[in-house]
Amino acid sequence: MREDLVTPAMARRLAQDGLTWEPQPGDWVTALGGARLDEGLIGLWLVITTHDREGFVTLADADGRWPQTRMAIRDCLWLPSAGKLKVWLRARGYRVATGETTGRLLGGSGPTVLHVCRLTRDKDPAPVDGQGINEAEAVADALLRTLGSGTADARGPGW
Repeated sequence: MREDLVTPAMARRLAQDGLTWEPQPGDWVTALGGARLDEGLIGLWLVITTHDREGFVTLADADGRWPQTRMAIRDCLWLPSAGKLKVWLRARGYRVATGETTGRLLGGSGPTVLHVCRLTRDKDPAPVDGQGINEAEAVADALLRTLGSGTADARGPGW
């Protein structure tokens, strides 16, 4: 999995909590329900073109193992990058700060690097903090906290 993308598990949580996606060329997805597709290494696909009226996207396999394929948008799970999530948050008035810290993971044998994210917004009294195994996961964790509190203005068309 690419380090700058959220994991499929986090992507599912974002989608379930209301983060909407309108496909754009350059977006990364994993394909759901395909016979030769899974969420492992061969499950990472790049959106090449969109066919919004028809509900399809054209995808290229990240590893170059398969020819381009056309897939229904409903069968794709968007794996947003940290940059895409930051753009989404900034469009809603958040200031986004990310960094690294040392900490211990549950069950870990020693200190490890954790990525952290802090969201602030003028009309919100307290910052929203998130953490994760990479920057994208930390930003997504903070974004999930805003979705859960109803402060992100997340629902509705477009991201």
